[in-house]
Amino acid sequence: MAVRTLTEMPGPDGGRVLGNLTDFSADPLGFLTQCARQYGDAVRLSPKNVLLTSPGDAVRMLVDRGSDFVKQGPGTRRAGRRQSLPLSTMSSDGDEWKVRRGRIHGAFGRELSAAAAAAMPDQAERMLASWRPGQVRDLQQDVSVVTLRLVTRLMFGVEYSDEEIADVAGLVAPIMDLSTSPVVLPEWVPTPPKVRIRRHLKRVVRTLEQVTASPAAADPKAAPVLYALLHDTPAPGRDEIRDELATLLMAGFETTNDAVVWASILLARHPEAAERVHSEAEKALSEDAGGMALLNAMPFTDAVLRESLRLYSPVWITSRDARVDVELGDHLIPAGTTVTVSQWVNHRDPRHWREADAFLPERWLGKETSTIPRGSYFPFGLGPRTCVGAALSTVESVLLLGAIWSAHRLRLKNPDAVHPRPALALQPMNAEFVLERW
Repeated sequence: MAVRTLTEMPGPDGGRVLGNLTDFSADPLGFLTQCARQYGDAVRLSPKNVLLTSPGDAVRMLVDRGSDFVKQGPGTRRAGRRQSLPLSTMSSDGDEWKVRRGRIHGAFGRELSAAAAAAMPDQAERMLASWRPGQVRDLQQDVSVVTLRLVTRLMFGVEYSDEEIADVAGLVAPIMDLSTSPVVLPEWVPTPPKVRIRRHLKRVVRTLEQVTASPAAADPKAAPVLYALLHDTPAPGRDEIRDELATLLMAGFETTNDAVVWASILLARHPEAAERVHSEAEKALSEDAGGMALLNAMPFTDAVLRESLRLYSPVWITSRDARVDVELGDHLIPAGTTVTVSQWVNHRDPRHWREADAFLPERWLGKETSTIPRGSYFPFGLGPRTCVGAALSTVESVLLLGAIWSAHRLRLKNPDAVHPRPALALQPMNAEFVLERW
């Protein structure tokens, strides 16, 4: 089979000046989907950008040939934009990444997930205590309070206050806004989002410094993630600790919130599935199953989350830069090329998924998904860089989803206004819910 070079790959021509940037910026999800359907497994998006849509190529890039790609090469750093929190595990590569990942990996094990399962019912009950039928709720905001209280308690041994939670939310929002802008100004230009980011980051960092000095930081059971980071040898520096903790905080905050809200949107649009989640969760909660037993008693709710992550994965796109010339299948990728795979595209590929655009949670209860190729479903990534908090996020999301729908039926206030915003995470926009009785 002949190997195709980058210039020989098919792809949209775009305009002479901006290429495909205009079309991508206007509708990233639609643009990538159309490219995949029209041009196949390897699509040339620009002289330095390639989209891969084959599940096998996703595995080869992220797993088999992972060392041939870097996350933060020059192709993935947009001109004029400084890399934020550069000393975190998420922002590092190579040996640095291995060291940083190794520090915290063990802390995100079964014990942390079990602790989350044990603590979630009380946290959910605190949220639901003020809910009344007829109210209109911003579920994203409600869920963010629960997830941040739980995550900070589990990772740092200290539960954040409402004011500290507002600071994290105030930091994440302008970061998301900035990530959607097609115009990149120099770092020194004080745009409103950058001003808000700096203001809230100072507050978040101040809180994190207090957390690292708290008595809980010396207790591996009370604060396993914080303890693992602070007591590593050699000890990381102050700036590295700051970047790591801030990144973990924001990553756990945004993706879990989005996952729960997207799943609730789908349940609001599919009453039969909502009834089934309600019955299952109500029964499990009434039997007073605790911890992981409660999670195991809600297989359909778990299937709803998995199907929601398929259709609306908060991580919707993943890019790497080729460190060297790489041959993937019949494609030759030159060094310096930014190579992209998209969860949005692969999760909805009709070649591999029955009724690919349909919400079918039951597909996860039998053997149907066992035949899906690896690389067709990767909401938390693939290979060594799979999200370290994947299991924790799943436990939180399933139990919170069950608690919400056991207590109330949720109706979308304005169903036609709900839409995805592909920022750093795939955010559900205009998702206000009216609470109703069962």
